[in-house]
Amino acid sequence: MGIAIVLAILLLIVTLSGIGAYIVIHHSHRERETEGISKIAVSGKYAAVLRPIADSLASAKPSKAELEVWLNLQGIDSEQKSSLMEKWQNSLNETVKTISEGDMNGTTTYRIDLGPKDKKICDFLHKDHFFTRDQINKNAEILPPYCLGSDSKVVPKHAEETGGWKSIVPKDGNYGVPNWQQIV
Repeated sequence: MGIAIVLAILLLIVTLSGIGAYIVIHHSHRERETEGISKIAVSGKYAAVLRPIADSLASAKPSKAELEVWLNLQGIDSEQKSSLMEKWQNSLNETVKTISEGDMNGTTTYRIDLGPKDKKICDFLHKDHFFTRDQINKNAEILPPYCLGSDSKVVPKHAEETGGWKSIVPKDGNYGVPNWQQIV
């Protein structure tokens, strides 16, 4: 009878140890999963939480059809219209390429290299401006092209760059981006 009690106690100890180990391992695994999720959600560095830039721009910029309708109403000849549409599309493609490459490389800050035409209309950009990938994710309208004939480009802004760091900040919830319905 004494051996049966000792065996029962040993069996109970082994069973409880196994249950305890399972709980600790399972809880630890769940904790690691939760930590990983919070890091990704907070970071902004992981492309998994970023909306694809092409989608962001598609919702923030006018479509090709909208551009064409507006240009037709302006009485512009077909050659000039084609040229403006091509410049618009090339600018969009370059912006998508730059931001997509930045997503792959972990770039989180950008600036706009203003072209001579856009300097006249882009009052919302100051000399030492920068914006984050998170701002782009929420407000893709801050990216070029701004209007037809726009000649600005988005470029990465790296930490080692000299010069100021002044964030683009919305005023009353608006960034003050020029209306696209103009030709520069």
